[in-house]
Amino acid sequence: MMVREGSLADHFRRIAREAGWTVALLPGEALRSWEEMVDECADGYDLDVSEYLNDLSVRDLLQLVADDAKVRSLPEFSWFTAELARIDEGFRTVLANGPLIRTEERRWWRRSFPAAGRGDFVSDVKERYGVELTLVD
Repeated sequence: MMVREGSLADHFRRIAREAGWTVALLPGEALRSWEEMVDECADGYDLDVSEYLNDLSVRDLLQLVADDAKVRSLPEFSWFTAELARIDEGFRTVLANGPLIRTEERRWWRRSFPAAGRGDFVSDVKERYGVELTLVD
């Protein structure tokens, strides 16, 4: 499929490159990646805190795209932000009862941890932050 000049995909790639991303994601791929992360957290995230924070980087990229003035003028913008809002609602639910770790963080998705997780995540959060999460089997 030919991407038309000025499309969301073009701007997405530009913003990703400017943010230091070396993988050329498309908007739909990034949204799917974010949704998979949300689903993993809902089921009980099982990697360590460093991996968790790294996995949140796709949400950071999505916000850069949503905040871009050129992207805001595109017809695809409403679709993009509607999908992002839908996925974010799931993550807000996951974080709802989780511990607040970074009160000064401006990005809401980085302020808290999920209330529950699996093995490595739960033990790493306890070790690094002194906070106990519910262990999911």
